[in-house]
Amino acid sequence: MLLRSRNFVLPPLILVLGSCLTAMERPERASEAVLPNLASLSRSAGYIFAGTVQAVERVAPRRSGSVAVMRITFRVDNAIRGVHTGQKLVIREWAGLWTSGERYRPGQRVMLFLYPPSKLGLTSPVGGDRGHFKIDDGGRIVVPRRVLSPPATLPRSGELERNRIPLRDLIHQLRLADEE
Repeated sequence: MLLRSRNFVLPPLILVLGSCLTAMERPERASEAVLPNLASLSRSAGYIFAGTVQAVERVAPRRSGSVAVMRITFRVDNAIRGVHTGQKLVIREWAGLWTSGERYRPGQRVMLFLYPPSKLGLTSPVGGDRGHFKIDDGGRIVVPRRVLSPPATLPRSGELERNRIPLRDLIHQLRLADEE
């Protein structure tokens, strides 16, 4: 009799435990974004990727009336939109952005949300510095504290360091958002 009752109790118990584990592993919904402005950044971006800066070069104006630009070369490490992993991507930014603080240096790892190139072939991060994130040596996106409001928007894996989000978490959120 005891053996029979175990047979009847065990399968439902396994089902309940399995459901709990599945719920715990279930990815967050895209609406529960790891960054407060993630949906807006994503909607406006033509290119979204994590990459490594390979070269930075100032290109002087070639003719009267044109502007100086910065040519930045990236190796795409994680492609999300508009690029391919492993691709060498060269972008051109108006050099004036660099006087307001936007700068890259060779070897730096970044996560970028870039506008589609303009008619002049120029691009820049969506929302200025809101679309430009450094990536630390641990593969986490460094989010300026002014961007994090409220702190509760961080995923569980980012709670220990309130201004760092694992790159994989953000990529996961972006892919979920693109599926909706």
